[in-house]
Amino acid sequence: MFSFIAAFFILAPILIFYASGYRYDFKREKILKTGTLMLEAKDIKNAKLYINDKLYEKPFDGKIFIYNLLPDDYTVRLEKDNYYSWQKKITVQSSLTTFVKDIMFFKKSTPLQLIDGQITNFYLSPDEQKIVYSLETENFLEFYTLNLATNEEIFLYRTGALETNVDLSWAASSKKVLAKINNNYLVFDVQNLENNQDLKELIDFTPQNIKWDNSSDNLLYALKQNTAKETDQPEFEIYKIDLLAKTSQLIFTASQESINSEFYIEANDIFYIQRETNNDILSKYNLNFQTNKIVAELNKSDNYKFIKSSNNYLALIDVTNQKLFLIQKIITSLETNISANTSIKEFTAKDSAWDRDGKKLLFYDDFEIRYFDTETNQETFINRYGQKIIKTLWYPNLMQISILFEDNIKIFDLNLDNGQRNVIELVKFDQIINFCLDQKGEKVYFNGKIGKQQGLYQLQIK
Repeated sequence: MFSFIAAFFILAPILIFYASGYRYDFKREKILKTGTLMLEAKDIKNAKLYINDKLYEKPFDGKIFIYNLLPDDYTVRLEKDNYYSWQKKITVQSSLTTFVKDIMFFKKSTPLQLIDGQITNFYLSPDEQKIVYSLETENFLEFYTLNLATNEEIFLYRTGALETNVDLSWAASSKKVLAKINNNYLVFDVQNLENNQDLKELIDFTPQNIKWDNSSDNLLYALKQNTAKETDQPEFEIYKIDLLAKTSQLIFTASQESINSEFYIEANDIFYIQRETNNDILSKYNLNFQTNKIVAELNKSDNYKFIKSSNNYLALIDVTNQKLFLIQKIITSLETNISANTSIKEFTAKDSAWDRDGKKLLFYDDFEIRYFDTETNQETFINRYGQKIIKTLWYPNLMQISILFEDNIKIFDLNLDNGQRNVIELVKFDQIINFCLDQKGEKVYFNGKIGKQQGLYQLQIK
């Protein structure tokens, strides 16, 4: 009896401490309060969980709590057949629960070649049902559309000039494509090729730039620059082209000495770049009130690009000097105003991309990537890489980014734990020229070559 009583008083405190989460740490030679690790990956079932390379006793099914872990750094790995493994070093702290959410698994798959040949560029339609692309053959540069559901190819146009300045852009409806081929502009109606139009039939000048209306596939805007120094002739004009009515209408003129060919039209406002002797001026012309306003003074540059968005920010990139200007707007029914009290934000960037909701702007130069959060008004540095960055895009859940380097496409976790991010190389070729993601993040489209094989490819990642 006395032995049982003694054992009770010895074991009871130990059991109470154990049940309360205390453990003896042999490495530190002291008793410590344990912590908890929670892992969550909503779309993953029956995966294997490894902690410090030791298989955990239970399979991972979307969400798991791991209790009574001594405070320390743990290497956690999730594995599933035919998927890339997910691995990260995670710190567990005493008396706390460490949450790791939004874990993503990506499929291991072989790229499917959609088109064989030297694809110089391609563009996914806004509805993600079609791709328009340019194909270089021995004697011609040819243009096609590809229906992704039926794999049907439709021939659009052929030119004999291989060294061609080409740009392709979809209308918002995904029914028409604007093609710039050298100084010629053509509109392809992908639903009825009999409705294709050569814009030379609607305008009697060679435009410097033409853009789609943001919401219509029947309206375009053409910029005309007059080089002749005639006192009665404006230097800069913008015309509205109506494809349905087959008419063009002059909507804006300016008499400045020099205007950059880049412009942006939003509702009733035209944003354009005016060149001065010592600097450039970002200006705005309102079609309702017929007023000009100076938005910002810029450094001299030969190449600007507006970044299209549906939020309250105007983004302009000085491509030559790799500068990104972010300007907050005040939008009314009649005019877009720029607040004089709001400072213009300036970042180093050669290109950028908004997320789908227009809340976070991802931008990058040759080696570094950052993003700006419009809700918190904060800039976040993501990483610097040893390879040259060609292009980067948000993954749809905003917890990962996809990056195109010169010969591979990778996906990086944004969450940074102990200086480590989970990195997956989705594909590696000898060269990859361009890539894009669908809106659900299930497919990657890219053009490139491996060995002597060239083409347009689709990679299933979800």
